[in-house]
Formats: sequence, C-alpha cells, structure tokens
Amino acid sequence: MSDRVKDALSWLKGILESEGIDYQIVGGLAAIIHGGSREVADIDLYIRNSDANKLLTRVSSYLSKPLMRYAEYGWDLEYFQLIYHSQKIEIGLSQETRIQSVVDGSWHRLEIDFSKSMPLCYQGIEVPVIPKDELIRYKRLLNREVDITDIQELTLNSAL
Repeated sequence: MSDRVKDALSWLKGILESEGIDYQIVGGLAAIIHGGSREVADIDLYIRNSDANKLLTRVSSYLSKPLMRYAEYGWDLEYFQLIYHSQKIEIGLSQETRIQSVVDGSWHRLEIDFSKSMPLCYQGIEVPVIPKDELIRYKRLLNREVDITDIQELTLNSAL
C-alpha cells in the first residue's frame, strides 16, 4: 500500500466531489481495491466528457499530458495525465473509449456505467470502483502481463 497513492487519491477525490463530478476508478488501482496485490503504478479513472473542462480548470498546474485523443498500448481514448507529488494520475473521458483485443486485433467499446460503480475503500478512502467482472472483462481483452496477473488474483479471490 502506497502513501503516495493514498495522498493523491484523497486530493483528487476532494476536487471531484467538490465539483460534483462522477468518476469511476479502473485499472490497477481497481484491481488492488478488489483484492489484487501488485504495486499501483498510476491512478486510472474515468469521468464524463462533459466534466473535463471543469476538472481541468482545477488541476491544470499538475497537468503532464494534455487532454487529447491517444491511440496507444491497446487503447483508443481521450484522456489527460496529472502528476501530483510524483504520483501519476490518468483521467479518461468515458465516451468513445475503445480497447484492442490482443487475440485478433479487433476493437471493443468500453462502456463506463457510473451507476454500476461499487463504493469500495483504498486505505480508508471510499471511492466508486468499476465492478470486478467488468474490470476482468476488459483486462482479458488487453491481456498485458499486468492484466494477466490481475485476472489471476481477482479470479482466485473470487473462488475463495
């Protein structure tokens, strides 16, 4: 468990909630919250496209990658990146996000349903998290080494 992640998550949660911005934690942090054990590299989350400018106004001094469409590492999405006290935070826009399957190269739309978020805790901080089955589904498409590790741990924890 990382104090750097905890501090950045607490800071960001305060801003998001003060602005009334719905968000959903995904990626490695979501895997940890659901019972995984690997170290968190970055904080990944989604917000609605319509909330991007409102959030950017509040966090612009921490911006390390501008808001734009990126197609990289099996992803095709709009996002921006922040660095808060050396913690990387990637904030994706929920509409028009696609993931590429490593099996056949096909693209799949990632649907972020904020109403299905699960209120779970990371080091005492309650945040809305992607449901475990949806997390596993998209990690199976990407199938990177970190995804395989997360899937193994999350499915093992489900079987216990």
